[in-house]
Amino acid sequence: MNHPLFMSRRFSADLKNMSISAEMVRQCRAILPIDEKTGQDIDLAVSEAVSNAIRHSHSLGESSIALRLISDGKKLIIEVEDSGPGFEFELIQTPDLDTPQEGGYGLFLIKQVMDSVSYERRQGNNVLSMEKQLTAEGGA
Repeated sequence: MNHPLFMSRRFSADLKNMSISAEMVRQCRAILPIDEKTGQDIDLAVSEAVSNAIRHSHSLGESSIALRLISDGKKLIIEVEDSGPGFEFELIQTPDLDTPQEGGYGLFLIKQVMDSVSYERRQGNNVLSMEKQLTAEGGA
């Protein structure tokens, strides 16, 4: 069965708004054929990506985050967009897991749980795109 989905929401870059992204993921999981493990991976990736976007947006005045969840029922594409300064995605190093540190694990965790992760500057904004293949419980 095909389960198309398009959800999009823009909210202010405030950690108090993390619940907005969590609710969007909950709604997505209720609509799409997502098994528990895949759902947990998506929860973690969205939480880390939105948290990073909020904390690193550094924009003065009204800074906002846009979260988009797009699916054809077979894969989920997640885009997190913010207006902060860009960063060199390719230069982000894998953290040394033998030397604990505070912070610096977000992008590493996202790459571990998602099938693909990419970053681009689009119209002056940062856009982190993540993809995850969906597995239907009990078949498609």
